Amino acid sequence: MSQPGPTATSGNLTLPHMPGRILGIDAGGSGTRVILLQNGTVARRPDGPPMNALLTDGFAGHLRQIIEAADATAAGIGMPGVRQAGQARDLSEALTRQTGCPVHVTGDADSARAGAFLGAPGVAVIAGTGSMASGWNGESSARAGGHGFLLGDEGGAYWIGRAAVRAALRWEDGMGGGSERIHRAVIQATGQGLDALISEVCTRPAERDRLTALAPAITALAAEDPEARKIALRAAEHLADLAEVIRRRLGPLPVAGAGRVFSAPVIWDRFADLTGAVRPLAAATVGAALLAGQQAGQRVNGG
Repeated sequence: MSQPGPTATSGNLTLPHMPGRILGIDAGGSGTRVILLQNGTVARRPDGPPMNALLTDGFAGHLRQIIEAADATAAGIGMPGVRQAGQARDLSEALTRQTGCPVHVTGDADSARAGAFLGAPGVAVIAGTGSMASGWNGESSARAGGHGFLLGDEGGAYWIGRAAVRAALRWEDGMGGGSERIHRAVIQATGQGLDALISEVCTRPAERDRLTALAPAITALAAEDPEARKIALRAAEHLADLAEVIRRRLGPLPVAGAGRVFSAPVIWDRFADLTGAVRPLAAATVGAALLAGQQAGQRVNGG
């Protein structure tokens, strides 16, 4: 995920006490955030580069450098693009072997959920560059979304930016569904005309920043432009759908929304209205550390 969210600790929030120095890593399309959890206290570590298991060459080497620099006794990683248990297990084992530090890798939605509810049951919906949901009811878990920017990730920043460009193109072509304000906002935010933007997006599709950077401009425009508001509200509804599909599988769990897309009031308000969502108790970095600490405790106890 690696998007702005709650602070590592909020107010009088008390984190579970776990022995050792546990590293929490939250990777994502905009960067990688890192914390160290020790004696219930969170310390920020230097950020790492953007990473995605499906899109980033050499991401394991970046992770290895972060882990080795921290001198941690265990490390947890929430990694976008990790969709299968076998993939997470193989990466965990490889990094453990390479660093000499026990490493526990999960998908980024799992670490977001663990942080949002401090390990308690619930559903966390991520809305950063992409979108995904993870839920756990105390016995069973389920996921939804996270299919990548080409096939899914509805409601995420890339999806919003792509919808904005489509609206700008429709206005430029004289078709319905766009607006002059969106057209102007896209050109101002990208600093180029639409023809040049189309060329860059089509020739380098994996470089998602060009479109994700448009999301804040469009959500800000939603207060005055009906077409921009439609895009923002549809994004919120897509994200609410992720939460509801998890609830249908696992039961009426509480919902939290994490990621920079939820910093837009128009999206958060609609999402919260539809789901009753709350803000996360702690960040996904803390969730990754908690999951790693639990895993380390299970190994010590022979679990």
